[in-house]
Amino acid sequence: MENFLNPKDFELENKDRSIENLSRWRSAVSLVKNPRRRFRHAADLVQRRRAEENLKKIQ
Repeated sequence: MENFLNPKDFELENKDRSIENLSRWRSAVSLVKNPRRRFRHAADLVQRRRAEENLKKIQ
């Protein structure tokens, strides 16, 4: 039974990726058919940057 329950099988990566990793991934898959549909659930990096700038202006 212990052979089946390997702790390495349950190690998961974080869902919150860094902006550098997201931008590198975006540049790697830049030639994609119908990117709006394919990446509609992916983070909008430009929008995130604008939101951070707005928060800095408010503070």
